[in-house]
Amino acid sequence: MPKSILSRRAALGLLAAPALLVRRAAAAETCVVGTWGGDYARLLRENIDDPILKPADVTVIQDVGDETPRYAKMTAQKALPRGTVDIVCLGALNGYRATEAGLVEPLDESRVPNLKHVQLNLRAAAFVPHIYSAQVIVYNPGTVTDPPKSFADLLDPKWKGKVGMVSTVAPWVMMGASLLESGTTTDFDKAKAFMLKLNANGLRLYAETDALAPAFKSGEIDVGVIWLARSFMWHNAGFPVKGQFPSEGAILYVSGMVVPKNAPNKAAAFKYMNALLEPSAQQGFAAHMGYLPTVDDAPLSGDVGDQLAFPDPKPKLVTPDYSVISKSMSELNDWWLKNIQHS
Repeated sequence: MPKSILSRRAALGLLAAPALLVRRAAAAETCVVGTWGGDYARLLRENIDDPILKPADVTVIQDVGDETPRYAKMTAQKALPRGTVDIVCLGALNGYRATEAGLVEPLDESRVPNLKHVQLNLRAAAFVPHIYSAQVIVYNPGTVTDPPKSFADLLDPKWKGKVGMVSTVAPWVMMGASLLESGTTTDFDKAKAFMLKLNANGLRLYAETDALAPAFKSGEIDVGVIWLARSFMWHNAGFPVKGQFPSEGAILYVSGMVVPKNAPNKAAAFKYMNALLEPSAQQGFAAHMGYLPTVDDAPLSGDVGDQLAFPDPKPKLVTPDYSVISKSMSELNDWWLKNIQHS
């Protein structure tokens, strides 16, 4: 073959190569997710990032840290034309605050089609609920045959010095106390009065959730107030605690995600939001962490379904009044520190 023809073909190939590279680069997307670490980050990778986003040519980068600085970072970057994260993982309370502050993108089914499957009581304008659990009374069945059935029962002298809680759950416990005393989640004066009585009955506080399990095992406490998901994890780790739904109702904790208005890769962020609502992703988190699916098309079966099934009759599940609690959070935490934690 003539040398000139080879050169011409080689030249054409060289000209085409950059265009091909550009097309491939354009097809790939990156999504930066601000998330908690530990099991949560691992399960995001195993149930969302690798099986759903990677085949769709979306590369996920995790920005791991705590929720408070994550929210503060999003607030600090609000004036920038382009932020540094595409997804921010938050509890529903901070999701509400971010929405009210105008920090995040509104979301609907045109952007996130799987929103149509989200349970009605968990829906929000700009916050996609990922997983949820209920605040329950947890007890050690090895030492407790007649567990408390209500927050009111925790005041019984037989539980003196035997009730434990995590010190950082003040607002949630106080909402539970308010629910008992008034039927609402926002009567904090009555909640404070209840907590003072409980504290006088020898309430024990622990710095972190994982410290409760050793306290149960040693017999230091017999009863605790914690999320049902945690009792699921302990049970499957060989410590057979059980959860009792308070008769007055159980406060819900919802974890989810938002898309900042200045997210650099919004298209990838919307794909991520849709992926986290896929049945397989929801079922994966339930199986490993005990948090319940937020969607109506992710049924749980087998041991997981049995352990996480609601009792019959179904307990009263109560969503906090985020508009009120967001304004009261600082004052409640201050009161808790002075009157409960450091008393």
